[in-house]
Amino acid sequence: MKAFNLLFSLLFSVLLLVGCATDDEPNYAELLKGTWINTLINGQPLLTDETFVMELKPDNTEMYAIGFQLDENNKSWIEGVDYTYSIVGDHIVINGTDVLGNAMQMEFKIESLTDETLTFTVPTFKVNNVEVPNDRTFTCEKVTNDYRSAFTGVWYGRCTTEGTADSTYHYWEHLADGRYFYYYQDENDNWIKKTDNEGRYYLYGNLMACNYTNDLLTGGTGKVFECWHFTIDGSKMVWTGLRENAMTITYEMDKVPSAPQTIQ
Repeated sequence: MKAFNLLFSLLFSVLLLVGCATDDEPNYAELLKGTWINTLINGQPLLTDETFVMELKPDNTEMYAIGFQLDENNKSWIEGVDYTYSIVGDHIVINGTDVLGNAMQMEFKIESLTDETLTFTVPTFKVNNVEVPNDRTFTCEKVTNDYRSAFTGVWYGRCTTEGTADSTYHYWEHLADGRYFYYYQDENDNWIKKTDNEGRYYLYGNLMACNYTNDLLTGGTGKVFECWHFTIDGSKMVWTGLRENAMTITYEMDKVPSAPQTIQ
């Protein structure tokens, strides 16, 4: 009888431990829902323009946004929505078609996941059914704040990083529908509204991605995109972006009542 009681006690303890372990496992499906911004690759910061954003929606569809090189002269930030995902154990399985028409098959292995941070590796990544090896580890931060209301409006400022080619003041007018207008001064100090800017911006927490055409600074033609991290403190906004050669570019600006009077 004592042996039976001992065996029963041991069995009960094992069942209790298994139950606790199951309860302690993260609920991947719930934790993953939301918008994630890639912040590190192999534990190191990446160039701000090389980030990507993914939104895992409750209906198991995915939005994936990144800067695409469309051709030799054009690149653009694009949100792709033709993706679905499923959670299989500790793997995220994603299938869909990217904006260039490529069939995508991806499998991300969750290495760690909290309310704020996701780290994953990539055991499978196929483009048009061709395996593309990827041995990198990606870390993403979850978007928890919405700055759209504070971001909307007219801002006046300039680049404050020493040694850069852009040292003049500018105006940016951000509309609530995602469009924006850009104003610059000509050689006679007249304010000009750039009519061919075709500007559009996207916000993901404190990350802003923007598209425009015909870069005035470099003289390049065609479509261009940039990504910036930003902070807003009342009527002050600061943009920062990690660029080539590990240089961090900073813009500082003030919110102002209106855009400047312009000439055409």
